[in-house]
Amino acid sequence: MSDQHYDVPVLWDTTAAPSIFEPAHWFEYCERIDGRPRPVLPRFAIQSVIPAHMKIICERHGTVPDNFTLADHPFALFEHDGIEMVLATSAKGSYASGGLDEMIALGVRHVIFLGGAGAISDEIEVDDLFIPTKALRDECVSFHYLPPSRYAHPSQRLTNALLTEANGHSRPVKSGPAWTIMAHFRQARPRLEAFRDEGCLVVNNEAAPAFAVGQARGVDVAALLNIGDTLAHGRFEVPVGHAKLYQIEDAAPQLDIAIAALARFARATER
Repeated sequence: MSDQHYDVPVLWDTTAAPSIFEPAHWFEYCERIDGRPRPVLPRFAIQSVIPAHMKIICERHGTVPDNFTLADHPFALFEHDGIEMVLATSAKGSYASGGLDEMIALGVRHVIFLGGAGAISDEIEVDDLFIPTKALRDECVSFHYLPPSRYAHPSQRLTNALLTEANGHSRPVKSGPAWTIMAHFRQARPRLEAFRDEGCLVVNNEAAPAFAVGQARGVDVAALLNIGDTLAHGRFEVPVGHAKLYQIEDAAPQLDIAIAALARFARATER
């Protein structure tokens, strides 16, 4: 590559090329360190970047997290309505994409992602839950899974299960486009205003990569986000009196909807 390329952004689409490092390669190392074969996870899964969700599952079901992957991506098995499920947690941002790829490599095929988001429109309020119908790819991960495009899209059928389950829930659940960016403290006003004018209602760190990983790996991925703050008025705000962000009381309804929607989806796919 000539020197003339070194002063421009990297816009190189290599999504059709194989990767020299896949989850299976990492699992071979984990097997040596753990001294046991890689586990096989249930097909129906929830991935969360909200730690309270793991605590809820472990307390409800008496299960213990398994950190087989040695990457701080623990998972816990449980059963709901006769359906085997797994909850896995990860750090926020790009790290969650690796955790999702690991889950898929261990056997999951239908995943609901749970995370947080900020409102960028007056249509969305703090304490709402939000189901993204598509996610603007203003981040760094999705382009390594899918060729360039403006939006990444969730599984329509799993999103429909979430929308159906959320209908009439006591906590408001809204839906629409999301803006995904991983630069937490660089949500520049011109971007926010332009993407809001384009129709985006919330901003989030993980939706677009999660959808891209799912599409690239051929699995269903949808998302349910917990609105913990608002940027709709041009500044970061958390309303006075709002509970501490993403703790058990705040996070439980989000998890309950996801589990019920996943069970609904599982029953429908088994018919």
